Amino acid sequence: MRRYTARRFLLNIATAALAAGLLGACDSPEGLPAGYGLRVSVLVPEFPPQWAEADAWELSWVSAAATGGPVLAAPGQELRLVLPRGGEAAVFCRAVFGSGRTLPYGATWPQGLSADGALRLSAAGGYAASFAAVFYAAGLWRCDFDLQRLALEAEARLADAWDLDPSALAVVAAERRFRSEHLNALDRVAVTVSGLAGTLVPDSPWGKPAAPDEAGVAIVELPPGRVRRWLG
Repeated sequence: MRRYTARRFLLNIATAALAAGLLGACDSPEGLPAGYGLRVSVLVPEFPPQWAEADAWELSWVSAAATGGPVLAAPGQELRLVLPRGGEAAVFCRAVFGSGRTLPYGATWPQGLSADGALRLSAAGGYAASFAAVFYAAGLWRCDFDLQRLALEAEARLADAWDLDPSALAVVAAERRFRSEHLNALDRVAVTVSGLAGTLVPDSPWGKPAAPDEAGVAIVELPPGRVRRWLG
């Protein structure tokens, strides 16, 4: 049975209230003119095992011309976001742990649209969305790249896709230098962490919890040059 705290109970109430008002809140996202938005069904995932104790999901999206959110959502919930008609957007879904936020689940619009017309938020989709958001931040309405393939390749070839920064890969792609070798797995190094009072939650959906022994010591593996976080 899942353990509930008083804070989580209050957050669940807030989540339900925010979700109920989501349609109205998203009708006029910042920078998106009236008539340029399209209502899109977004399927919020269940929490993965390593994030099972999260308080809620936090959704947001970004395009070249507008942003939306953040709004809270419950696992398994179906929402409708107003996304740019004729343009693209990156949708993000981060697990909330108090004041902390994980790396995102997500999806790219419209490339990530399922056959049934819904966006299903996933770990691979969040990686692709982070890649695409670099192009939108530069003012481009479209990301001329196979985002779905990028996400699937990164997930298949790497123990943790976030070992490689998708923002850095986007810069390489923008310069027309991207090759499959850029997704080669990196060597990892073992790092000893001491003074832990309990198990820490990884920021990545592919990450492993840092579980200490009786002395409060845990060994974690990290790729050189990448800053990673654990929440807890």
